[in-house]
Formats: sequence, C-alpha cells, structure tokens
Amino acid sequence: MAQVLGMASERSASHLAPGFLVAAPGLRDPNFAGSLVLITGHRKAGAMGFIVNRPAPVSTAEMLTSVDDKLGGLARDSAHGQQPVLLGGPVGQEQVWVLYRRGSAGDDDDAIRVGRNLAVGSSRPVLESILRGTGVGPVQLFIGYAGWAPLQLENEIAQGAWVPLAFDEELVTSVPFADRWSAAVRRLGLDPAGFLVGGGGAMA
Repeated sequence: MAQVLGMASERSASHLAPGFLVAAPGLRDPNFAGSLVLITGHRKAGAMGFIVNRPAPVSTAEMLTSVDDKLGGLARDSAHGQQPVLLGGPVGQEQVWVLYRRGSAGDDDDAIRVGRNLAVGSSRPVLESILRGTGVGPVQLFIGYAGWAPLQLENEIAQGAWVPLAFDEELVTSVPFADRWSAAVRRLGLDPAGFLVGGGGAMA
C-alpha cells in the first residue's frame, strides 16, 4: 500500500526511531493525552508512529469484517481474531496497519523495520498471511497512525510535551495495554504518580 512520508522504504534508524515517546502529564491534546507512541520513522520529511496503549472497543475480527468479508472470515478463524484493534493515531484512519514479528508473514519490501525482530506494514498480502498463519506473535492491528511535519516533533519535545525513550520490544510484546504508559515512565527512572517535564527535561 502507499508509503507514508516516504519513510516506509527507508531503513536507517534515527535517534528517535525506532523508539518511544512518553506523553508528559501536561499534554492535553485528546489524541495523545496519556499515550505511549512507538516511533517507526523519523526523517527530514517528518515523523510517524503508532499509539500502542489505546485499544478500540472492537476486535480484529469485527473490524476486518466491517471492511472486507474475506479478511473478516480469515480473522474469525485466526488466533488473533479476538484481539482488540489499537487506535494508532488521528491520521489515515481509513487504513489498517499491522505490527508483527519479521519472518512470520513472508517478504514485504514496503514494511518498516522496528528494531531487530519486528516490522509494521499495511499490505494486504502480509495481513492475509498473518491471519492464515500459526500465530507466531506478537501481532497488533492499528487503525490510523500519528504523523508530524518537519521539525514539529522536535519542537514538541523541546516544549516538554513528550519524553523520548529508547526502543524496548517488551513494551509492545509483553506489557498489557493499560500498563504501557506507566511501565515506560518507570523505564525513564521516574514515578508515574508524580513526574513533571520542564525546560530542563523530565524530573520526578
């Protein structure tokens, strides 16, 4: 499917991707308040990522059935069918993305590598392959994504809206959705109940 911001075909990492953005308590934008964002691309053209702690009130099977009968049937028969879909962000909410373990869904030249073991893509063949497969995890579906214009994300970080965190696969493979933000804050060495972000950075 379409490449976003020209980054789906670019493989080299930046200092933010792959990695996470931890929403600061003062971030009031309803699209991102309390969120943990997996940054999958960060280039001169901008940045993109996926909110990984905001499940939608719909399962993978229910969502795919509403858009395509064949995919819905595959999802209903799949080990992944009852997993919730995640609201990946406010951009392109008509598009479905899937996070999966590399090598579990065949080759996908347009997939974005996320660390050593994971990838995120939006091609139908990959999705069908995953739904037909044996369920080697993790698999997470997203509706939409988060996108930033050139230097927008850097400015938001400088203003204290986000705290960058190094990529840790466990946050998206083992930690429950509801615990991901607080787990990320603890990985920063901070207390989720009382950390602040000021001009000098995050502090307990």
